[in-house]
Amino acid sequence: MENNNLELWNKVEKTNPKYTKKANVGGNQITSIAPQYQIMNVTEQFGSYGKTWGFKNIELDYTLVPEFNLIVFKAIFFYPDGEFPTINSIKMFMDNAKTKIDDNFAKKLETDTLTKAISKLGFNADIFMGKFEDTRYLAEITKEFSEKPAPIKLSQKAIDDLIL
Repeated sequence: MENNNLELWNKVEKTNPKYTKKANVGGNQITSIAPQYQIMNVTEQFGSYGKTWGFKNIELDYTLVPEFNLIVFKAIFFYPDGEFPTINSIKMFMDNAKTKIDDNFAKKLETDTLTKAISKLGFNADIFMGKFEDTRYLAEITKEFSEKPAPIKLSQKAIDDLIL
């Protein structure tokens, strides 16, 4: 009997470079992935967000804000083959003086947590394994995603000939 434990991973590990960009986060250079591209890929594998996959039992914990400026996101990530707990945090204030609240903190926190959760299933693994830092890999994957064959356009005459 063949072991298919990596079946999903192998389907979703490669990232189309068209949906990535370099970003500086906390002084670290990273490759960022367009969240909507990720959601589309997960939807392709599992179905509609909220129905067959997503978060449940979301809890935002503010107890670390006064001392550490952190909001903690806790939830259960579910998908057709199971579920697991996930936890993440983000700074509530954009400045050290704690005078400027990041009014997008909740959206950023949920999006980042989603990226972390799906990465455990293999989505965009090439980025998290550091392959996007390898110029040869990046050239290969760019070529792979750009080599999709163009759809064949038939003239009306060709269509009529096929029907007859």
